[in-house]
Order: sequence, then structure tokens, then C-alpha cells
Amino acid sequence: MNEKIVLGIHVGHDRSAALLKDGNVIGSIAQERLDRIKHSRSTTLPYDAIDSLLNYHCVSINEISCVAISGDAMEADAILETIKSNFYSHYNCMMPIYFVSHHDSHAYATFYASGFPNALIFIADGGGDYYNNCTEAESLYVGNESCVSLIKKRFQAPTIRRMGNESNFLLPYMPHTVRTQEISIARKYEQFTYLLGFGWGQAGKTMGLASYGKSLIDFSDLNYTDFNYSLKYADYLDDLFVLQHLSGMSHHDYIQMNAANIARTVQEYTEKAIITLIQNLVKKYNAEYLCLGGGLFLNCLLNHKILEVCNLKEIYIFPASGDDGQAIGNAFYAYKKHFPQMQNPRIKLPYLGFSYSDSEIEKELKAWNIKYQFLKDDNALAEMIARAIWDNKIIAFHRGRTEVGPRALCHRSIFANPMNPDMKDIINNRIKHRENFRPFAPVVTKEMEYEIFDLKQSSPYMLFAPTVKEAYREKLPSITHIDNTARVQSVSSESEPFIHLLLNKFAEISGVPVLINTSFNVAGQPIVEKPIDAIHTFINNDMDALVIGNFWISKF
Repeated sequence: MNEKIVLGIHVGHDRSAALLKDGNVIGSIAQERLDRIKHSRSTTLPYDAIDSLLNYHCVSINEISCVAISGDAMEADAILETIKSNFYSHYNCMMPIYFVSHHDSHAYATFYASGFPNALIFIADGGGDYYNNCTEAESLYVGNESCVSLIKKRFQAPTIRRMGNESNFLLPYMPHTVRTQEISIARKYEQFTYLLGFGWGQAGKTMGLASYGKSLIDFSDLNYTDFNYSLKYADYLDDLFVLQHLSGMSHHDYIQMNAANIARTVQEYTEKAIITLIQNLVKKYNAEYLCLGGGLFLNCLLNHKILEVCNLKEIYIFPASGDDGQAIGNAFYAYKKHFPQMQNPRIKLPYLGFSYSDSEIEKELKAWNIKYQFLKDDNALAEMIARAIWDNKIIAFHRGRTEVGPRALCHRSIFANPMNPDMKDIINNRIKHRENFRPFAPVVTKEMEYEIFDLKQSSPYMLFAPTVKEAYREKLPSITHIDNTARVQSVSSESEPFIHLLLNKFAEISGVPVLINTSFNVAGQPIVEKPIDAIHTFINNDMDALVIGNFWISKF
């Protein structure tokens, strides 16, 4: 076998699979896109993702050179061996299998995707794998042309890592043995998210709410110089309970009345902790480039503060920085271990999922007895979409290969008019049914991103939240958050020619190459994947038109 093919797999929550061939990542898909279960959590292998990926790229299981697997804080060898055994028996094959630690996977993903020749690599998430009866909290690596090497890890208590319901965070008087245990920075953010009544995986709500409040605690003296700092379960919770007592309010009423301030408190703590830590580490290791990975770095406000404050040539954040990106990190890891003499692996982001042919799409439309129009000419299609959006129509969009990561990056999106001051509420009331404090993101042409937004580097993956420049705030009210920020995605004519064309068509009408870009789904559901998912979501929700491939379906 001449081809060098690696299969990366992640089990746990946000299961996923990735395929690397001759050093290039050719595909990756999250299990949730296929089984339609948000975050798709299980210790079972993501067979839908694996099989669909192999079929799409015409790769048989017997062509695989090696496999790499990571999990969600998997501590027992028995579990790993069971997964290994299940893989061999299910596919009736035998090849080398590598098991990759949780934080190693994040580190390999972000470094080798960055393309940097060398970089400091910082990983932070709710918690990783087990080491000596503790779990990974934050990890520091260095990457260069030859390898990724661990420098240091900080750990948290496994009992904290396992807490998974709001009662664990709402009780003010936990046992001393719990209150004094170490917790990760990202887990502290999750702790406050539970405190506010939001569930697991909803830290984005805390981030959106934070912009409406003021911190209840002064973090000006906070300075984390290295991984020797301590963060306890009870830290800052005790301060809040004191403030509650002094207010004379009940616990419930205090949380309700101060929700925005509590969200701002944990956001400011996180920003201060991470920024001082990075600043000191960058200085200590004389770093010019920084790679970030782990779920904490889906926090766009934090990311932008790092970009603004830390003196670096460039920062790279992997677009699938949560656990759904671990399959790619695993593939990178196995490729480097199994083929050490080969050049470093490569990746072209972010569209690594599946696309669907005209015949596949038309078959579904006919099965649903849906009237449609087929526009072969992209220019005509873009013109039609732009005029409909200017007319305040809400357009569902399904075209090209699926994006990796949790953000809508235009291939599975809902587009709308950012210049209509009521559009945010219209989308919420008609389709998304989200909390009114959560902002909607913009997509902009690469040529105009620095003109409209106060950015220090390009933002192609919706991972930075810069300020909207004053001259554009009144023009773009529906994408400008209360703090004047926006979670930006920029596109170039090279990376995404059709979306770039659409933005320019809209600019010809409106004067600005910007659209509201939110994910094509409804509350509680994964982003749509297959044509049938798009059709079903469109029919059952109050959207005005659906673009699927080059097919136009209208309700108006």
C-alpha cells in the first residue's frame, strides 16, 4: 500500500471522525450532524461519522494505515481496550491503534492546523484525561517543525471534573473536602453558567449576557505568572454568597436580579486570568506565535482581548477548538508517530464535511413534492438571494461541504438583513427562539473586515469579537451587540467564492458587504447536514426561502 491513510476518532461528547491521506486532512464530520443528537455523547464509536467519511472519500477500512482515538476523560485501560476490541470486531480488521491524551489531541490539532513553524501552545477546557488521580485542567506545549512537546500541566480534582448538574454548583455550603478542591478555569466558567440556570454546553449564553453587566468582584490584582496558581471550587462563590446575604435577598432572587453582573464577573475573571497567564508565559518562553485550543477558546470576547493585549506576531485558534475537533488532532498525532520521516501534515479549513449533488437534492425535493427553481448561473442566484435579503426575507442556506466546528461558517447558515434594526427580534421570534441578550453574528468580505471592525488580524472562523467601528454601528444595528462588539467571520473570493459574490451583490444594493449569519438550525438541534435535514427544518419553521445547492424554494 503506497497511500498513507490515517483515521482519527473521538469518543465521549461531541464524537467525531477525521480522515488524513498522504499528509492532507481530506475530511472530518461530527457525529451529531448525522445522528441529529446535539453533542452526541457516548463511549460507543461514532460509526455513522466513520462510515460516512470512508464512503464519501471512497476509502475502504483495509486501506487504513493506522487509527488514533481519544476520549472524554477516559481513565480506565479497560475502556480503551474495549473500544479497541469493538473497532477490530466491527470492521473485521487489524491495524495499529494509538490512544491520544485529551490535551495532546487539542495541541496537535491547533498547532499543525496553524501552519506556524514554531509556537507556544496553550490548552484550556473543562477537563481532560486522568493523571495520578487528577484530571487535566490547563496544559502548555511548544511546537516546532519536528514535534509537539509538553512543557507543563495544571490539574483539577476528579470530583470537580465529574460534576455535571446544577445542584453541584448552586449549593452554598458544600463540604469542606469539595470546597477546597482545585478546578480548571474553563470549569469555573461552566460553574457560573450552571449558577445562572443554564445547562451544560451553554457557556455561550453566559458570554452573551456578560456584556449587559458589571463585575461584582475586583480582579485588578490578579496575576497568574505560571501554572503554580491555585483556583478552588469555592473561589468567588463565597464572595457572591456574602453579597447575597448583605442584600437581604433570597438566593434565587439575588441570582435573578444580578444575572448579568454574575456573568460579567466570571467573564472578567476568565479574561484576567488567561491574559496574565499568557503574557507571562510568552515573556518566559520568548514566544512570537501562539496557538490556542480547548473549548474555552470558543469564547470570542476572551479571544479578542488576547489578540488586543498580548504582544504577539500572530495568534491561531483552531475553529473546532472543542472536542469535535479532536478527531483531527488525533489524525495529526498518529501521522507524526506512524510516519515520522514524512513532512508535517496539512489541512485546508474549514469545509471538510460532505456536499450533495444536484441529483441527490432534486430527489429529496421531488419526494417532498416541493416546487423549486433551478438557477444554474451563480451570478443570477446570488442576485436573487441578495434582493430577497434586502427585502427583509430570511433565507436558509445549504450549499457546499459542511463546516467543521460549532459555528455557522456560511455553508449551513441562515442569512438576513443586518441593516434592519428589528431583524434580530424577527429571527428570534420566528425561528431561533433564543434569549434576547444573545447577539447574531455577521459575515463580511475580507476586503472590508478591517474597514468595518476594529481587528488586528483576520477572523475567518468567527472566533474573535472585535468592536464595530463607530461609523458602522447605526448602519448595522442587528449585528452590533450592546457592548458594540460583533462575532465576525470574513470570507475571501479564494476561500469562498459564492458567499463573497453574494456579499458584493448585497453591497451593490445596501452599500455594505455584510449579512447576518446564524446557524441553520432551531433551538436544541444540531446544525443541519443532509438535504432532508434542511428541507424538514425549512418546512417546519418560519423561513422565507431555502437555497439548497443551486435550487431556490420560496414561501413568498
